[in-house]
Amino acid sequence: MTVELTIALISAVVALLSILLSARAARSGAVLQARLNDEVEQRREKASSQSRLAEVVSRYRDPLLGAAFDLQSRIYNLVLGDIVDLLRTGDQEVQRYAVNSTLFVIGQYLGWVEALRRGVQYLDLGDADNSRELVRYLEEIRHSFSTRHVIEESPFHIYRNEQRAIGELMLKGRLDEHSGHMLWHCRGYASFSARLDRDQIFASWFTRLGDDVRALATSPEPAEARLVAVQHALIDLINFLDKPPLRVPSNSRSKIEAGQRP
Repeated sequence: MTVELTIALISAVVALLSILLSARAARSGAVLQARLNDEVEQRREKASSQSRLAEVVSRYRDPLLGAAFDLQSRIYNLVLGDIVDLLRTGDQEVQRYAVNSTLFVIGQYLGWVEALRRGVQYLDLGDADNSRELVRYLEEIRHSFSTRHVIEESPFHIYRNEQRAIGELMLKGRLDEHSGHMLWHCRGYASFSARLDRDQIFASWFTRLGDDVRALATSPEPAEARLVAVQHALIDLINFLDKPPLRVPSNSRSKIEAGQRP
């Protein structure tokens, strides 16, 4: 073998090795770049999800806070105030208002909870500490309404799926042309009262609760444990949503104490 041929073969082998090494490096670089791109995309999606989550919670925070305050105030008045006296001694129109307005504040709260749930249902709450805490407070209220183990008495018991159904019935939605997202609003008292009178299917979801409200006039004690548990959980939610207290005065956040009934 001549020197020239040997040099040519060595050059060819070196060139082939260079090509192979270059190809391998290119593949490794492509894999690394793909991983980096995927990681960047995941971070972008996570940031977008957290931003969307903050937007949704911010949108429904004040309505939910107001609904929670209205409901806990009504429970406070059912247990310690004069609502039961109105049910006992008021004329037919007064009694009707006492019942319907109580049903409304229950439905209003469940409606805003459902609106919030729909807003965040496709979002990841895993790394959002505040959101996980919010879920915990909402779950405590949901449990206080639905449990039959800790609280055995049946008045004001609402199964979990019933809570969802009532919340759905209370909502009205419209599509936001800018974001493409559905914006949810809870029906007001006038709309609620009219539908309660005219829509038998709608009214049927509130029939048992209405009976529970009327029963307070003759026997308030069986409902007290559940009502107090719900009121305590609502106050915890209010303290979380309005911290520091700006919208709900501190003196309007009192929890009913056991045996406090006058």
